[in-house]
Amino acid sequence: MNSAEWLAYYRQNRSDRLPIAWDVPVQITPALRASVLRSLARFQLGESSAGTSLRRAARTTGDADFMAAIELFIAEEQEHARLLGRVLARFAVPPLHHHWSDWLFRRCRHRLGFSGEITVLLMAEIVALKYYSVVRTGTADGALRGVCDQMLHDEKFHVRFHCEYLHRWLGRRSPVVQPLASWVFTVLFAGATTVVAWDHRSAFLALGSSADEFLNDSWQNFQAAQTAILTGRPFVWSRTLGRAEAGPAWVAPRSEFQQAWALARQSARWLWTLSFQPLVLAGPARH
Repeated sequence: MNSAEWLAYYRQNRSDRLPIAWDVPVQITPALRASVLRSLARFQLGESSAGTSLRRAARTTGDADFMAAIELFIAEEQEHARLLGRVLARFAVPPLHHHWSDWLFRRCRHRLGFSGEITVLLMAEIVALKYYSVVRTGTADGALRGVCDQMLHDEKFHVRFHCEYLHRWLGRRSPVVQPLASWVFTVLFAGATTVVAWDHRSAFLALGSSADEFLNDSWQNFQAAQTAILTGRPFVWSRTLGRAEAGPAWVAPRSEFQQAWALARQSARWLWTLSFQPLVLAGPARH
């Protein structure tokens, strides 16, 4: 879609919000309260941003419709923070104000230029697709499930929005830069998603999933996003194709060292496989 079409989408999506059953009784098990709510608080902090740097960088494109679409994208992210904040209040959990992962994420965003900032945001959106799917499946609380439904609806279009911008940006670069940029994106994603899988491993287990499943399905979504960036084809969420979200496989109990080693090996395998994808797909990025 072009910038005008994305602006129209965001304007329509601002009105088409899903109902959330805030009045239903709270349903949360002790196991979920102990680990999942701490995890949600970290994601709520990550969704909270004024968007000042992104707005400023978007103005350099000179595209009025794109700048307006970015403004509405920021508003949706801020709504996600508000919804998660209300979830935390529902469970009497105070929000976080600082966390090392959020500090690192923001530092990377603000120092990499506009295309780099979009790339870092895209990684976060891809991670969110699997994370909120796991939360929605693993909880019985009606309000939390409704929040996850709304956020998943928004996030899959955020991924497509960012992929289409990066496809246009990549198409203006030389054939030498294109595979290099894609490789750097893959390396960054390997680091980011492995850290999230490890940092939230207790929450995944409490929700009936695992860090291994989260990592594998996130990589499938990343592969779809990378294909969209390189070819210009629309991003298709792997859940839609039935390749991911198939349910957790049983994982034998392991020490923390064994868990960390398994996650690192899994990311290394995906990194090796997808490092060659830019060379396999036909030709350079097209406008």
